[in-house]
Order: sequence, then structure tokens, then C-alpha cells
Amino acid sequence: MMREQSPYLGTDIAGLMHATRAEARRVMESSKGDLISDHEAILDRLQTAELISGDEARTLLDLYRIGFEAGEGKADAQRAFFEARSIYDRLAASGTASPVALVVASAAVGSFEISPGDDGSPTVTMARQSYGSSLAGIGAGIGALIGGPAGATLGGAIGGLIGGIVDEKQDKKKT
Repeated sequence: MMREQSPYLGTDIAGLMHATRAEARRVMESSKGDLISDHEAILDRLQTAELISGDEARTLLDLYRIGFEAGEGKADAQRAFFEARSIYDRLAASGTASPVALVVASAAVGSFEISPGDDGSPTVTMARQSYGSSLAGIGAGIGALIGGPAGATLGGAIGGLIGGIVDEKQDKKKT
């Protein structure tokens, strides 16, 4: 019995890294530095690959905008966190969300950091330009090439984790 194999099975890590960098450059050049457009292009790729629905893409873009505005200081980070968390909760509780959408949404919520403030009350911070959600989407796309929907879910989780590490190195906006 022959198993169906992904055409990318056996591709070396260096080749995947090169392809990822080339695609990231293409997306960034086409959006001319507009980070919202960058994220929209990532979500379009996931939707085209039928890993997320159109409604999920719109929800995920809303989540990205919420975090982006909080990181830019255009919105209150604490209020943005609770709004993002509420959207994620509805998505997760729907029972119909794709695993890829849930991973990318979880990374968007995970891009916020909650820590005790000087007086012990919670302080919410957000990286100026958070990479958690974007890298989750990119990881899902690459993972899908390698291992279909399961690979997309794992790739999204890994991408979100790496994005969180990148976020930790950046300036953050506090509430």
C-alpha cells in the first residue's frame, strides 16, 4: 500500500528557509511596508489553501489590527487584550473553527503580556509591532506544504512561539 506523500517531504531546512525569506520579501515589497497588508496577504494564502475560511480570515485580521493598534499606542493595551481574548473565546467555543485559525488566533492573544505592575495590579503590554500572529500564519502556511492541515497546525504553533520570542526583544506599550 502506497502512502500519499507531500511533494515537499525531504526538503532541506536551508531550502525551506530560503523559500520563506523569498516569499516574505515578495509580500513585504507588494505591501510597501504596510504591516496590516502583510498580514492580510498571509491570511489570503491560508484561505486559498483552504486552511481557514473567509470568516476566519476576517476575524484573524481583526485580531491582528487590535494588537497592532495596541502596540502602536493607538489603543489601550489592557482593553485591546480583553477584546482580543473575547474574540478568541467566541472562535474557540464555536465548535466549527479550523485548527489553523485557532492557532493563529491564540498567537494573537498570546502576543499580549500580562505581568504585575509596581503596585501589584496587572499590567498589559504589547510589542510595538508584534510578530506572534504573523509568524503563526507564516508557520501554518509552511507547515501545510510539508504536512497538510496537521503540519499547518504544528507550524502555526511553532511560528507563534518564535514570534513571541521576537516580541520579547522589542519595545512594548503599557497600559
